[in-house]
Amino acid sequence: MSEEKPRIPLKGLALYVALGIVAALTSVGVYAGAQYLYQVADSKKEEVQAPLDNPASAETRSDTGNHDAGTTALKKTSESFRSVAKKVGPAVVNIKATRGVKKPKMPRPRNRRQSPGPDDEDSPFPRDPFWDFFERFGAPHMMPEPGPQTSLGSGIIIDKNGTVVTNNHVIDGGTEIMVRIGTDNTEMKAKIIGTDPKTDLAVLKIEGAKDLPFAAWGDSDSAEVGDWAIAIGSPFALDQSVTVGIISAKGRNQVGLGNDFRADMLQTDAAINPGNSGGPLCDIDGNIIGVNTAIYSRSGGYMGIGFAIPANLAKDIVNRLLKEGKIVRGWLGVYIQPLDPELAKDLGLKQGVGIHEVIEGSPAATAGLQAGDVVLEVDGKTVKEVTELQRRIGDFKPGQTVKLKVMGYADKKSRAITVKVGTLPEDQGAGAGSEERSENEQEPDKIGLILGMKGKEVVIKGMEPGSLAETMLGLEVGDVIVRVNRQNITSISAYKKALKTAKHVYLEVKRKGRNLFFQFALPE
Repeated sequence: MSEEKPRIPLKGLALYVALGIVAALTSVGVYAGAQYLYQVADSKKEEVQAPLDNPASAETRSDTGNHDAGTTALKKTSESFRSVAKKVGPAVVNIKATRGVKKPKMPRPRNRRQSPGPDDEDSPFPRDPFWDFFERFGAPHMMPEPGPQTSLGSGIIIDKNGTVVTNNHVIDGGTEIMVRIGTDNTEMKAKIIGTDPKTDLAVLKIEGAKDLPFAAWGDSDSAEVGDWAIAIGSPFALDQSVTVGIISAKGRNQVGLGNDFRADMLQTDAAINPGNSGGPLCDIDGNIIGVNTAIYSRSGGYMGIGFAIPANLAKDIVNRLLKEGKIVRGWLGVYIQPLDPELAKDLGLKQGVGIHEVIEGSPAATAGLQAGDVVLEVDGKTVKEVTELQRRIGDFKPGQTVKLKVMGYADKKSRAITVKVGTLPEDQGAGAGSEERSENEQEPDKIGLILGMKGKEVVIKGMEPGSLAETMLGLEVGDVIVRVNRQNITSISAYKKALKTAKHVYLEVKRKGRNLFFQFALPE
């Protein structure tokens, strides 16, 4: 008899199969999910490590955005430069002045480079006085330069009728002046309307000109250190050259242009070279903020520092030249010097300008100013620099009155003085002739003086060649020593005693009826 095998119900089999499929799918899903999470975590790890391991591959969308923004900003700046060149360039002219007389060269430095320059016979460029005027380093030697001379410079047309502003040194002594306008090399004659050597400015008028492009004045007082500065001109006779830099300093007045030069200059690192003289220095909006005038150079070429006459001063001088044909300045009749720090401390002052000498018979002498006084204010406004005082007084017309606040050296008291301004003479007769030195067996003192007695006065009998007294102070044989550091000097021993312990000296002397005041530090 056969046995029957047990049967598995169909429903149970289906259940087992379904459970197996679910388990398999679950396993696959768990495995896939784990792989996905692992990959995500690994990719994030790479993103974090990428800037450290490989900066070149770490660029992000944010970096790209910054790069695009920077490029856009640079393009806008470039567009601004192009706009200035297009706006001002047509108003910048090349000026050629011909001199028909013999004229000696300015002193030349012995260490000048030997490559061709504006004064070399094999140079393709005519001589620019810019080169000679500001190259003042090294031992000088003079050489004659016969025959007519031609100099090149730049200028700015400031109205449609052809009024041109340039430097005085560009056209000084010129018998014929030609102005080249635009890129088509159109040349026209120009005549001199007026000049002002003290600010190195000149105004020309192009003959027969009308409807010319011109540039507009800007406000140089609003220019700040770090602002863009664009120079346009004709360096080395290369027309319409544009260079870009910044305003690197303001108020520069010790730039080697002589004691009579009266302007606080703008300093720029925009490249300026021979031939740029008289061209404009512009702001980013294409307004004239300066007239390029000088460079600091040991070779005659660009060395990174250039100077421009501020537009506000230039505009005032130009307007006066157009109206009157010349500049008439007010005059006090004093020789002035910067305020010595030790003297300022002694007087309790922070600023001011010292009076070195009062000229006999001058408006200052009539009003009671004395050598050793310190000028603090002009018409209620403080003065800090020598050039500032010169300019402020020069702005007064002869016959006008000016109120000064001064402090006396002797009594340390301030007082108000009213001065009737005179007319600045062409030749002020500032210096007295040197007298023949007398020999003396005495040894020179610390500053190089040899003293003697003349009655009850201590007199300079001689000076050591090259000493502080001779080269820096300008003392002369025959000067009478009056006071040293407020002490009356009636003997040589009193002078030596006053000088023995002093570090800074305030020296009062009398020279042919003139009282002079000197302030200086003693050499170590």
